[in-house]
Amino acid sequence: MRSEKKNQKGLEINVLAFFKELSKKLWIVLIVALIGAIIGAVVSEATKKETYTSTASFVVNTSSDSEKASSNDIYVQINMAGTFRYILSSRVMKNAIVEKCTPKVDFGTVDRSISVSVVSSTNIIVMSVTTGNPQTSYAIAQTACEVYGDIVAEKYPYAQLNLLDTPVLSTYPNSTKSAVSLAAIVGFIGAVATCIIMFIIFLVKDTAKTADELSDKLDVHILGSVQQITNKNKAAKGLLVTDRKNGFSFIETYKSIRTKIENNSARTGNKVFLITSACENEGKTTSCVNIALSLAQNGKKVLIIDADLRKPSVSKLLSLPDTDCGLSDVILGNATLNQAIKLVNNFNVCILADQKSVPNPSELLSTDKMEAIIDEVRKNFDYVLIDTAPASVVTDTSVIAGFVDAAIIVVREDFSPYSRIRMSIEDIDANGAEIIGCIFNADTSNVSKTGRYGKRYGHYGKSGRYGYGSYGYGYGQSKK
Repeated sequence: MRSEKKNQKGLEINVLAFFKELSKKLWIVLIVALIGAIIGAVVSEATKKETYTSTASFVVNTSSDSEKASSNDIYVQINMAGTFRYILSSRVMKNAIVEKCTPKVDFGTVDRSISVSVVSSTNIIVMSVTTGNPQTSYAIAQTACEVYGDIVAEKYPYAQLNLLDTPVLSTYPNSTKSAVSLAAIVGFIGAVATCIIMFIIFLVKDTAKTADELSDKLDVHILGSVQQITNKNKAAKGLLVTDRKNGFSFIETYKSIRTKIENNSARTGNKVFLITSACENEGKTTSCVNIALSLAQNGKKVLIIDADLRKPSVSKLLSLPDTDCGLSDVILGNATLNQAIKLVNNFNVCILADQKSVPNPSELLSTDKMEAIIDEVRKNFDYVLIDTAPASVVTDTSVIAGFVDAAIIVVREDFSPYSRIRMSIEDIDANGAEIIGCIFNADTSNVSKTGRYGKRYGHYGKSGRYGYGSYGYGYGQSKK
């Protein structure tokens, strides 16, 4: 029973997630509907053909005096109407019309034009003749009225088929579906077909649609769900918790994540945390920096190490000026930790980061020197947060995982396939780092009106220049 409820809940979540996804791409549906409507209108105009119909009606009688007809006679007449319908649309009838009709018509024209039906629950038969010419329709209908008597009398001498309404010459063409009607139908079909295709793609695209789904599928703890926000203020200093314009929910989510990390550290002694994602542009650097800033706001001594040596972006996010040395210089022995670790005064955090990509990052990060660096900073900081390259893209993260205490995976909504996320978790776990949870990023389930992540993470506006302070040998005193 619990399993059934869980499956039902998962289905509801998927349906809601689909409509949320559909709302983002509604413009595609509208464009397809518009194109379909245009095609429908063009086809309607191109294929439009005027037709004209002449109609004659007949009544079936079994007695010469209709006033004396009994209820049984009426029942027989209704049954006989079906038989006479067949006679009026038979080949014998049509051949007779071809022979007598003036102007002359061929059998094919007569065969296609005649339609005979019985009015429901009555003894009345209606013959309609429809062609592209009003005179032809009238001539065929009139000829039918002239020849039917002999054919009926020959087949059923004891029954009568009397002419009720004679045909008239049609002066107006039949009403046909207008271009607008066909355009609306084709446009609607196009929109529905597009929605169906998008739903199929949605089901096939195996990505994390909600935080609950992520937790259920991968059996991971969700540290926090960071809302996707829209920041309309061009002067906003990036998506940082220090900027109140990013909204209360955004800031409080990172405070909640901070609390969970502090609780984990108090319980396990973990101090060095690796923060990564399965793929690029999921918001790992933003998450790493905001967790660090939140910890610093709580009075902790925090170091951010930008170990994504292929695309370092911590300095860019914090709008820091160029520096003369970074992590790679310390690993290569070209600088000391004292020289490379910088204090960002405005945020009260330290960073150890390169500002440009370096060659052979995997080889640099796998050296004993990198492990020694982590061991050294572990002694002098309350928390060390390491931003790494995407785990499923390159091996850099797996290398560093052997040097850290725990790892946090950032998963952007509806972005990375579950297979890539699962592979990243397994690789990190296999190299000795404990996965303490995931951050579900850019969550649109309850979008804030105050801010929004851009289409590409890491493209932040300039936010001013912040001063550096070089940490001394105690990693707590600035050089004088």
